[in-house]
Amino acid sequence: MIYINAEGEYPRHIGDIQLVVAEWQEGDALPDGWQAVVETERPVAGTDQVVYDSGPIDIDGVLSQGWTIRELTAEEVERRDAPASARAKLLALGLTEAEVSALVAGLVR
Repeated sequence: MIYINAEGEYPRHIGDIQLVVAEWQEGDALPDGWQAVVETERPVAGTDQVVYDSGPIDIDGVLSQGWTIRELTAEEVERRDAPASARAKLLALGLTEAEVSALVAGLVR
């Protein structure tokens, strides 16, 4: 279960509530201003997309977990593809697969 506290901090969990009310247990009434947030299924992102929890939203009067899908930035795509690009560049320079693997493993000085 996830929660939002009275100050709007999200996500919060059982341990966060217990920092405020040490004896609080799941099923007890929530402290003043705290609300439970219904967890929802995480959508599937496309190849060049990222999904993140964008905070609670009201769905038919129920505070529910909200998701945002956005396109990866050029920098994120470059970082994601960097290991494959580095390997390809080393092979294009004439290194063998064994030499590239040795470099990756840190065996070559």
